[in-house]
Amino acid sequence: MRDRIRIARRTAAVLVALVAAGGATTVPAVAAPTGITRAAAAPAPTGLAYSYDAATEQVTVRWDPKDPADTVTTGYREGGCSGPSTADGPCFVRASGPLLDGNSFTFRLAAGRTMYFRVYAENAAHLTTGSAILTVTT
Repeated sequence: MRDRIRIARRTAAVLVALVAAGGATTVPAVAAPTGITRAAAAPAPTGLAYSYDAATEQVTVRWDPKDPADTVTTGYREGGCSGPSTADGPCFVRASGPLLDGNSFTFRLAAGRTMYFRVYAENAAHLTTGSAILTVTT
């Protein structure tokens, strides 16, 4: 009962404020911020491929080296996906830890498994651009 009375009082206070404002029900316009520059997106990694060493159960994922003319990419992050297409579910970026600064990474994966990976290029503003999804089957 107290909650209903409290809500009724708040509603009445809002109505009184609207009447006092001449019935205005619109939000006043806010000036757009000026001087904001957006960081350029890092180009998506290309040429993803993998190799598998069955003796050590090690997968190495590689992609094309960073173009020397690319001044935007500060590093790379690996990520996993729910399936071979974004229609199969979301992809996730490993957001913690240091950036990968080369063009490969290695991890262990038991034989007979399938996983889906993406590599993300990151810029100085920490915005990422993802590669195509790579299907890794051991």
